[in-house]
Amino acid sequence: MKKFVEVLLFCGVSLGVGASAQAETLKQAVQYALTSNPALKATQAETQASAFELMELRREYLPKVEVFGEAGWQRVDDPAFLSPADNNRVGDRAQIGVNASVVLFDGYRRANLVYANAARVDGNIFRMLDASETMALNAAEAYIDVIRHRSLIQVARRNVATHQRIARQVRDLVDSGRLPSSDALTIDDRISFAKLALADVQRGLRDAEARYKRVIGRAPGPKMHLQLGPVPRSLDALTQKAIKNSYRVKFAQTQIDQSQFEAEVGLSEARPKLTLNAGVTRDINRNGLRGSRTDEYLGVGMRWTLYQGGRKAARNAYAQHTQRALSERAVAVREVAELAALSWNNYHSTAERNAMLKRQLRINGLIVEVYADEFAAAKRTLLDVLEVERARFNVEFQKVSSDAGLAFGSYRVLAAGSALAQHFGVRNSEITMEPNFQARAKNNPTGVFDVTIEPLK
Repeated sequence: MKKFVEVLLFCGVSLGVGASAQAETLKQAVQYALTSNPALKATQAETQASAFELMELRREYLPKVEVFGEAGWQRVDDPAFLSPADNNRVGDRAQIGVNASVVLFDGYRRANLVYANAARVDGNIFRMLDASETMALNAAEAYIDVIRHRSLIQVARRNVATHQRIARQVRDLVDSGRLPSSDALTIDDRISFAKLALADVQRGLRDAEARYKRVIGRAPGPKMHLQLGPVPRSLDALTQKAIKNSYRVKFAQTQIDQSQFEAEVGLSEARPKLTLNAGVTRDINRNGLRGSRTDEYLGVGMRWTLYQGGRKAARNAYAQHTQRALSERAVAVREVAELAALSWNNYHSTAERNAMLKRQLRINGLIVEVYADEFAAAKRTLLDVLEVERARFNVEFQKVSSDAGLAFGSYRVLAAGSALAQHFGVRNSEITMEPNFQARAKNNPTGVFDVTIEPLK
C-alpha cells in the first residue's frame, strides 16, 4: 500500500498536490481551452453577429432619404390639354427629386422588433455560456484522463516488474528442484499477459494525449495534478442552484420572450402607421409641357389597413408559438434537474466505491505479503501467489480509475450548476458579452444600439 501511494504521489494523482513551476494545472488548461478552442470561437462569432444584426435595426428609427430621377423622351397626345404646338410631339424629358420620410408611429412594430432581436442576442449569449460550460467539462475530462492513464502505466509497469521478480524466484526454486519446471512456463505466461496489459494502457495514453491536444489546443505538460472541486451540501441545494443558474433555462426564457415580441410585431400590421414626409421634385418637359416645374411638399401621411383576412389565424399561430416556447422551457427545467440528480448520484456512488476500493486494496496488499511468505515456506503454490497478485492488480487498476472518476464527478456537479468555468477563474465577460440587451431595450429601445463590440482576435 505504501508503494502504491508513492506511485500515485509521483504521478500527481493524490489530492492537494502542489504544482511545480513547470506543471500545467487544470485551471490553466481549462482557461487555455476556453480562450483558444476554435469550436467555441465559432459560437462566439455567431453571438457577435446577432449583436451586429440588432444594431442594424437603428435604421428603423432614423429618417429615410431617397434621391430619384429619370431622363428620356416622350410623346403625349392630349389635344384638350396641350396646345397644337406641344401636342403629339416627341421631345426630351427629365425629372430629379429628393424625398425624406421618418416614421412617427407604426403600431409599436419597431420597438417590439428591437425587443425580439435583443432577446435573440441574449439567447445566443446564454448558448455561448452554456457551450463554455461544456467545453470546460470536456477540458477537465481530457486533463484527468491523461493523468489517469499515466498512473495506470505506473501500475502496469509495477505489475510487470512484480511478475519478473517472482519469475526469478521461481527459476531458483525450479533449479533447486523444489518446484516443477511447468511453474517456470506458468510465470512466463503471466509475464506476457502483464506486458500486453501495459501495451494496452500505453496505447490508451496516446489516445488520451491526442484528445487532450484536440480539446485544449496543445500537448499535455510533463507534470500534471488535480484536486476535487467543491460540491454542494445536498442534492436539493444543487438542484435549486442548477435551475436558477442554468444557461439552458435562461436561453429557453429568451425564446419565450422572443416569441411574444414577434407576435406583437405581426399584430402591429392591424394598427395605423403615421409618417412625416418632405421632399422636392424638379420636372423638365414633363407631360408634354415645355419648361420646368418645381414641387415642394411637407406633410404627414397615414396608412391603416382596417381589414385583412387571416388575422385571427395569425393570432392563434403566435399563441401556439409562445406555448411551444413555454413547454420547451419546462422541458429544460426538468432536464437540468435530472442532470443535477445524475451528477450528484454519480459523484456519491463513485465516492462510496472509491472508499471500498481503498479498503480492498489495503486488504489485498496484506494478502499478497502473507502469500509471499507462505510461498517461500512451501505452504502456497505458485498459482495461489499469481492469483492474489492478479487480484491486487485489478483492484489497484480500478482504484486509479476511481480516483480520476471522483475528481471528474466533482467537476460534473459544478457544470450541472453552470458554475464550472467561473470555478476555474474564467469570468463570463472573458467569454462573451453581458446578457442584458433585452433589459436595456425595454428601458430604452434606441439606447440598446449604444454598444461597442471588439473584433475577434
